[in-house]
Amino acid sequence: MDSLSGHYIGDVASAMAAVLGSRLTGVYLHGSAVLGGFDARRSDIDVIVVCERPMTADEQAAAAERLRRDRLPCPAQGLELSVVTLPVARHPTAQPPFELHVTTAADDTKVVDGHGHEGDPDLVLHFAVCRRAGRLVGPGRSPAEVFAPVAHDLVVAQLVSELRWAAERAPGEYAVLNACRAWRFAAEGTLVSKIDGGQWALHRVSAMSHELVQSALDRQRCLPAAELDPREVTRFVRWILSRIIDASA
Repeated sequence: MDSLSGHYIGDVASAMAAVLGSRLTGVYLHGSAVLGGFDARRSDIDVIVVCERPMTADEQAAAAERLRRDRLPCPAQGLELSVVTLPVARHPTAQPPFELHVTTAADDTKVVDGHGHEGDPDLVLHFAVCRRAGRLVGPGRSPAEVFAPVAHDLVVAQLVSELRWAAERAPGEYAVLNACRAWRFAAEGTLVSKIDGGQWALHRVSAMSHELVQSALDRQRCLPAAELDPREVTRFVRWILSRIIDASA
């Protein structure tokens, strides 16, 4: 990460420590910042905060206030932060409950109270990445102490769900590279960044798909590249989905 983003992460950790005090287990950086491929021009800063016990309404409000974009400007596309309790991190499920979710991207600013919420399936992959490569920011317990291993079938199920979502709603390069990293996990059990997944797939696809994946990589790196054909993106994602589903059967 660049120095501005690194400094910002420290400020986020300090803000959460001020709110939670001794009940803070740790603040953990995950996503592209730890897996690779982080680019402040297009990447979010992804953070999981773990606390000993559920947050109070006052703590939720105080955290949301301290993390507001106008109060703590993010040097990347935005902050995506979730707060969970230690028991939740240690016992991952298909839809982990959460205390609070905050995003500060200009086009997707929101604060979600997790109390009474049905849970967030996105946390499955976040927990898996924190367990494998998460970075503790500030004082606290190491990721290996906090995040239990996530069952392989839970990770695959969430990757498949994300692929189906991305094929319909995400930019073409996101859909293609997310498919590549899902394929690598299904093949090798390794969670990697979208860029690493794309580079891995380049040597395993047909000539036609090779061009699609290379264009997706170039666009993800903010290099000159043509728009991806939505039909080719859909075809590629469906092909990857069939391979993952067959491998998991």
